[in-house]
Amino acid sequence: MGQIIQSRNAQHIVVDGRPLVIFCSNDYLGLSHHAQVLEAAARAAQEFGCGTGGAPGTSGTTRLYIELAHAIAEFKHRDKAVIFPSGYAANVAIHQALGGENTSFYCEQKHHPSAIDGIKLSGCPRLVFDCHYLGNLAKTLAADKHSQKVVTLPSVFTVTGDIAPLPELIELKQKYGFLLILDEAHATGCLGQTGRGIEEMYSLIGVADFIMGTFSKALGSQGGFLAFSNSADRLLARSFRPFIYSTSISAMAVAASLKSLEILQTNPGLVSQMRQNIAAIHDSLSNSGLSLNKKGTHIVNVYFPTRDKTRRVIDNLFNLGYFVVELHLEDKFGLRITAMATHTTEEITGFCKSLVAATE
Repeated sequence: MGQIIQSRNAQHIVVDGRPLVIFCSNDYLGLSHHAQVLEAAARAAQEFGCGTGGAPGTSGTTRLYIELAHAIAEFKHRDKAVIFPSGYAANVAIHQALGGENTSFYCEQKHHPSAIDGIKLSGCPRLVFDCHYLGNLAKTLAADKHSQKVVTLPSVFTVTGDIAPLPELIELKQKYGFLLILDEAHATGCLGQTGRGIEEMYSLIGVADFIMGTFSKALGSQGGFLAFSNSADRLLARSFRPFIYSTSISAMAVAASLKSLEILQTNPGLVSQMRQNIAAIHDSLSNSGLSLNKKGTHIVNVYFPTRDKTRRVIDNLFNLGYFVVELHLEDKFGLRITAMATHTTEEITGFCKSLVAATE
């Protein structure tokens, strides 16, 4: 368990009685504390209560639930969507549901544990690939005799912010005929001109067979979703058990997600502001001599030689008024830094100066 946050208002939090500015939140657009989102959630609580009291097939389906399923399907340019209690449940569900005796999964080596768990539950073989070396994936696909091959990976990688090479993957898809699952947890609201994700970014709308995502990051609420076409629906070998046997998410979370989607579509400036803020952080730190990941993602990694060094920097930043978390990726240590659309220029400038000072 990490630090216990006593209160939070967008990028401003209190830990141990100390006011801090957070620079590691996945609330990329700051929508979790948008006035209209809070108002929508409060109205839903008054109308439906704090919990649904049932699974979707019993008493857990509200009119708001149906509206959200339609809204996210349209947002992702798909025929239908299914809403889950979490992104984790959505990822487990789609991988388990596609499993059959003639199915093999090709899973990117840095994919989220929820996808790996879903593949395990499917009982199908899991072959690992690196999206930076797709030639190796092509060779394995060519030798695979399974009738249904499924390639699964994040559009944006959680820790590093790397973006999947979708155009190259689609070339392989056309050649080898696999199904493609895109995990858009960190892409929804962040990639593409209007935040619709990696397909919009590359002008390749509709190329993925299944899109998994979450409302708990850029959309500032809670819950997960799967979006797909009617033709893809017929490929499912099993039902979505995590959907059928889980209590539906609260009407408060559903209403908040609906309002966040509406705000995102009517105010695309939120996406560009978040990008400007993260670019400002990267540009500022690039001139400091620190070791960074490449520019162009909405996640900045700052690397240090040891874990002890990383933790000292985190403690120093805490004392200077900033909250960040540790990054541990294979043999690399450091910080995973994110910007929110609501961060001010003064906060970004102060954070960057403090980070440099904290490393000395």
